[in-house]
Amino acid sequence: MATQRTYIAIDLKSFYASAECAARDLDPLNINLVVADKSRTDKTICLAVSPALKSFGLPGRPRLFQVEQQVAQLNRERAQQVHHRLGPKAVEKDRLLKHPGYQIDYLIARPRMAYYLQVSDSIYQIYLKYVAAEQIHVYSIDEVFMDVTEYLKLYHTTAHDLAKTIIHDVQDHTGITATAGIGTNLYLAKVAMDIVAKKIPADEDGVRIAKLTELSYRKYLWAHQPLTDFWRIGRGSAKRLEKLGLHTMGDIARRSLGSLAERHNEEDLYQEFGKVAELIIDHAWGYEPTTLHDIKAYQPSDHSIGSGQVLATPYPYDKAKIVTREMVDSLTLELVKKHLVCDQVMLHVAYDTSSLTAATAAVTNDYYGRQTPKAAHGSVTLTEPTSSTQVLRQAIERIFAAKVNRQYRIRKITVTVNHVISEDQAAATVYGEQLDLFQSAHQVARQQRVQQARQKERKTQEAILKLQEKFGKNAVIRAADLQPCATLKKRNQEIGGHRS
Repeated sequence: MATQRTYIAIDLKSFYASAECAARDLDPLNINLVVADKSRTDKTICLAVSPALKSFGLPGRPRLFQVEQQVAQLNRERAQQVHHRLGPKAVEKDRLLKHPGYQIDYLIARPRMAYYLQVSDSIYQIYLKYVAAEQIHVYSIDEVFMDVTEYLKLYHTTAHDLAKTIIHDVQDHTGITATAGIGTNLYLAKVAMDIVAKKIPADEDGVRIAKLTELSYRKYLWAHQPLTDFWRIGRGSAKRLEKLGLHTMGDIARRSLGSLAERHNEEDLYQEFGKVAELIIDHAWGYEPTTLHDIKAYQPSDHSIGSGQVLATPYPYDKAKIVTREMVDSLTLELVKKHLVCDQVMLHVAYDTSSLTAATAAVTNDYYGRQTPKAAHGSVTLTEPTSSTQVLRQAIERIFAAKVNRQYRIRKITVTVNHVISEDQAAATVYGEQLDLFQSAHQVARQQRVQQARQKERKTQEAILKLQEKFGKNAVIRAADLQPCATLKKRNQEIGGHRS
């Protein structure tokens, strides 16, 4: 019989905001702070809100204007409660609680992604003091899973005490606190952290640790709503489940018990979700067969590399085309740098809501429920894998010309290269037209010219990469990338779409 595993999931609390507080020697549990680039529009998304500011009712990732509006509303309510104009502004939670007549204020920290990666790495080194790298899965910059099954015996401790020790060590060294979930599988650990830990009182250090088993999960969370609180249930999936009359995990579990003779049974789920229904049903019962070892051993059958950006303002067709070229150029350099090639390129273009008119044929709703023209999407499959900027540019321009509406303004562009393999793999496979005895001298000469041009382009790409590695990504850029509408120069100074 297989040993029952014990997993710990750790989530660094409001990581970006806590890191900024720690850098200023401030307590994130007491200081109101948001991480946002206020040099952009007030519609920019806040990367994080400090736990102190969240305690006043602000959500985790609002837009900057929403923070301004909510804080203004909170101050109006405070003024009504004290029956006079508010006094000084304060960013400290304890001062605001002590003085109801003070105005709620907050600090705005500009995102620093390179710094956050550095802090995340230092925290990972702390994890390694307790658990080997083979037993840790880094889920995101601020979240990890650990299989601590063998370590509980080694340290003669419980999962709760081990999680608490690790979290306190992180807090002592970085000033950043965390939340933890403990479960008998990865799913239960994640749900314990995401849902249960948020509802239990914190200890004196602000730490929350929750635990779930399959039975306690069914007892306490089968009636929990909304479904989107659960791991891997997004808004779209929740709507499809609601369409089937399923509003809770308990509803899904009960539906899966229905016999084929009954009107409703698990076939409803399989017809709606296909193979994914099996995962949804497993999770409804608190099951998760995938182990951390499975994750470590997983090798995807297909690889892709993508780049997407939301434009600061709606772009017309011609300007958006320039940005799309920049994105292709960056992707091809990434392929060359990693010695990779691809044989398919895809383009996805989302239009701005301002493009919607009465004559718009295809209409859809965006993330916020607003009507907008249906996005443009297309792909081109190449005759052979390549990392040629010229080839991939030509392919993306063909898609752009064929699929993108010239009359609409564009808000979001995503470029993806698919079927990515190593150059060695590509070299071992025969693609496209090969030289044979029946080819004319003209055909042979043409192929040789193409090959020479590719070799020349490759040398140029490698030279650009060397210069960028030595002097920075903006050391070599095309003249077209200096146009006011271009975004490459600015994006080269960012990590994950935010300032580095």
